[in-house]
Amino acid sequence: MRTKIKRGGSFLFLIPAAAFVLLAELVPVIYTTYLGFMDWNLISPPEWTGLANYIKVFSTPELLNALKNTAYWVLGTIVFAVGFPLLIATFLTRIKGKVIFKTIFFIPSTLSPTIAAIFWRRVLSSQHGALYPILEAIGITAQPLLTIPRINTYIMIGIWTWQYFGLNLILFLVGLETIPKEPVEAARIDGASAVQIFYRIIFPLLRPIMLLVMANAVINSIRMFDIPWIVIQGGPGRVSETLAISLYRESFLLFRMGLGSAIAVVLSVITLLASYRYLVTMGGGKKKE
Repeated sequence: MRTKIKRGGSFLFLIPAAAFVLLAELVPVIYTTYLGFMDWNLISPPEWTGLANYIKVFSTPELLNALKNTAYWVLGTIVFAVGFPLLIATFLTRIKGKVIFKTIFFIPSTLSPTIAAIFWRRVLSSQHGALYPILEAIGITAQPLLTIPRINTYIMIGIWTWQYFGLNLILFLVGLETIPKEPVEAARIDGASAVQIFYRIIFPLLRPIMLLVMANAVINSIRMFDIPWIVIQGGPGRVSETLAISLYRESFLLFRMGLGSAIAVVLSVITLLASYRYLVTMGGGKKKE
């Protein structure tokens, strides 16, 4: 009986932490979801509008474009910020002096997204950028790349890749170094090609690291705000906006708090679904193996 009381009493120590999580996490989520059904400009009292704000998220051209740009960010992240570091890491494991390459690639990862965005905005600025005088000196007349719709989105995905390439590379190198050499050597002796070794042996053994890198990259790309906002504020116009920028613009610049809250809910649901889908896929693959 005393043991049960002691065990039950130990849960009392969780109450402060549980209360903090409830206040800091659950209450804002519930309130934001509630505001998503309202029309509120921070001045007049909120008015119930039902699903009107959520319908606007999937029917307004600017917000549909932001949803499309967010999808571009996710796809670009998977291909460039995850796929390329994996290939380079596989190559670096076969050469000497990889510490130098790791240092070079990792330096951009020490910068915050804000600093990275400011740096590349200075480089690519059509008025005072460092790139255009160099191109003119060698006889090339270049257009201001940041003002070209869609091209600027690809450029900003490139900035994102440049910043996080080194971090993902280090994580993949750590994973590759923990893979036992015996299965790989046995496969080579049996005549397996490099592609077969990578697909059949290395990639499955990298699953835990891949899960970490991919989940982190996808979640960060879905809620991307810093780089597209600082580089060109989602412009020209609203062409390169992501959902995170639309959330900020609608809520704190246009004071449409109801619509901004609806965007926040949609963004959170997309993030949860993407994370859950990837975790299920990777976990299911591991069970089959």
